[in-house]
Amino acid sequence: MAVPELRCQDVDDTAEGDLGLSDEYDRRRCCPPSASMEDLSRTLIVSPVLSAASSFDSLLGANGHQSWTPSPEFSCQDRTSYPDEITFLQSELDICKRLLNAKYLAAHILLKQLLKVSEEKEQGNKINHLKFRDLFKELNTLQYELQCMEEHLRISQQSWLDKLNSIMEENLENKAKLKAQSETIKKLTYTAQVLRRERDELLALTDVKERDVYLQSCMDKFDEWCDSSSLEVAVLAACMCRGPNQEPCKCAHAVSYKQRQLNELTERAKKLEAQMFDNAKTSDIYREAFEVQLAKKQKS
Repeated sequence: MAVPELRCQDVDDTAEGDLGLSDEYDRRRCCPPSASMEDLSRTLIVSPVLSAASSFDSLLGANGHQSWTPSPEFSCQDRTSYPDEITFLQSELDICKRLLNAKYLAAHILLKQLLKVSEEKEQGNKINHLKFRDLFKELNTLQYELQCMEEHLRISQQSWLDKLNSIMEENLENKAKLKAQSETIKKLTYTAQVLRRERDELLALTDVKERDVYLQSCMDKFDEWCDSSSLEVAVLAACMCRGPNQEPCKCAHAVSYKQRQLNELTERAKKLEAQMFDNAKTSDIYREAFEVQLAKKQKS
């Protein structure tokens, strides 16, 4: 009759998971969630060895022999093969123990590596959190500076726009004044041409000696008009309605006064033209600056 062989079951790592820890996985599921990594590693290494030893002791007796009692049907010849079978089983059990210890040692190493990786990951998370906080602060600072710059740019653009509008209004007023003064100058120029023609006619009728006598006698009276032009003096001397009196008549004084006003208006018109030219230049400068500001704002 064949004797039943007591052999260790083959360990299938693919069926039991990595390193043959399927039973230990069931045991770890029963552990409380508050257990630390060190307790878990101690459980993985010590408990399987104790369980394997206890199972082996259950197979052997107190003297180290097999505790299995054969049935009465076995013959004496079959009983002689037990010591060989026990030796074979002990060798296989030693091999299994060594394999199991090697596996749990590898599991312990893997757990240490897992702890190290966990610590590195936690340290990396702390560093990333600090970097994120610094970047967030810098972002808030940049946003505040950008808002300040936008507000300053808006105020600057508004001020430049107000200046440009005021300059344009002043330019329009100056243009209206210049137009009115141009019309006045045209009228005065026409009047001056008429008076000049009359003066030429009077000068043609005036004797040279009478002109010299008149200029010599009226030298003191014309001190206040020392800045008068020769044209005004000629108009005063060309008057023929003065009679025996040496002083010019009222019409000559009126013509001289008109001539003086004409000269003043001519000078004023020149000054206004120069001022208008300066205002046009200033307006062009402000317009160019405003266009540059608008271009910068559109680019930004």
